[in-house]
Amino acid sequence: MVKLDSTDLKIIDLLQENGRMANNDLAKRIGLTTTPTLERVKRLEREGVIKGYTAWIDRESIRKGLTVFCSIKLSVHQLGEMEEFSKYITGLPEILACYNTTGEYDYLLHVVVEDTKEYEQFLRTKLTQVPGVERIYTSIVLSVIKEQAKIEVSENGDGN
Repeated sequence: MVKLDSTDLKIIDLLQENGRMANNDLAKRIGLTTTPTLERVKRLEREGVIKGYTAWIDRESIRKGLTVFCSIKLSVHQLGEMEEFSKYITGLPEILACYNTTGEYDYLLHVVVEDTKEYEQFLRTKLTQVPGVERIYTSIVLSVIKEQAKIEVSENGDGN
């Protein structure tokens, strides 16, 4: 586990709010000069704390307005089948996230498509073709109450 001090946490917090923040603005906000600020950001990137930077897109504006969550139950729970499932799923661009879960279902998929017609096509031609899938349970999102990418970071200075 990477040790993070309070300055690292401030950097993480600020970059989550604005990943395009200029280094000199970041430095001012955390109370350091630009060189040590840049060194800290580069270290956080190198150590994998900061995995990358992205733009938050309005999905409807790019015709991907339907969000679906799919719970998947596998027929067999052996490592080989689970790895085959994972490999197949990672190649499907409609799936934003895939979580291995506990409970009645084995995986939870976060799927984004244009509309129900596109989802039906995705379900029939791709998802039902995944090796080892026993059951698929679909939940269509009617409205979004809360959605964010920012993760609250600890302020106690120890990174925990």
